[in-house]
Amino acid sequence: MDALKQLKKRAQSLTPQRVRSDFFNFIRGLEVYIAEFNKEQLNKESKDVFGNPLGFYSKATEYISFNNALLGKGNKIKKEGDPYDLEDTGDFLKSISASVESFSVVFEATDPKTDKVLKNLLTTDILGLSNDDLNQVINEKFIPFFYQYYLKKLFT
Repeated sequence: MDALKQLKKRAQSLTPQRVRSDFFNFIRGLEVYIAEFNKEQLNKESKDVFGNPLGFYSKATEYISFNNALLGKGNKIKKEGDPYDLEDTGDFLKSISASVESFSVVFEATDPKTDKVLKNLLTTDILGLSNDDLNQVINEKFIPFFYQYYLKKLFT
């Protein structure tokens, strides 16, 4: 019976404010991790937050990237019809970050070319996570956190 009283006391110490604060701090620690998911979604998957394509390279881009490779200004040749990878200089992808503010995770890109980049895409909904990527973050980070959090707070 003593164990039940102790468990009840520990459970009562888990106020909504305490859980919220601990969870907020946990998410704050994931800002870089979440931003990396967004970058990979754009670069490797060439998809916006809804799973739609970002765009496709033209024949002109193929010629330009081929000439740049010959001149030593890059070694990646982008072929007509290939999906965008947003990796011209790499500055745009490097500028993407995520931050926890109040009750939101805010994504932003600070590269001065951001407006030009967005203008050339089929979509502007590129900063954030797709449902698939969000589910992966939840499965890999959030669920283990909550499981360990409650085990620790209630049973140790």
